[in-house]
Amino acid sequence: MAGKPFSEWVQLENFQCPAASCPSKQPFTWVCAKDGNYTYMNALGKMKCRTNAHHGKIISWTWNCGDDFHNGEYLAADLEGFTFALSQAVQLMGKMGSAWVANLIMELGKQYGQ
Repeated sequence: MAGKPFSEWVQLENFQCPAASCPSKQPFTWVCAKDGNYTYMNALGKMKCRTNAHHGKIISWTWNCGDDFHNGEYLAADLEGFTFALSQAVQLMGKMGSAWVANLIMELGKQYGQ
């Protein structure tokens, strides 16, 4: 089975909080804090809400899963936190294909200067 195009968006569901040092391992279906729409990412390292009103690189996105650790704040993800959350989202590999996931990981490395 061929993989999906890298520009194809996938909804962030069953995805744990990637915020740096967040202890929560609970998977969530993520929504945009600004408008309440579902959020999506693609293998080019981009995030957006459903309406595309809010979008940007993964490195510039901030996260709040509701865990007390956040203290009500939205926090940036670090490379380790995001790749760990990605590794737990095994449905992405089946849904989008290994080349899509591998490209996303390479894009994350570029964004985080790794």
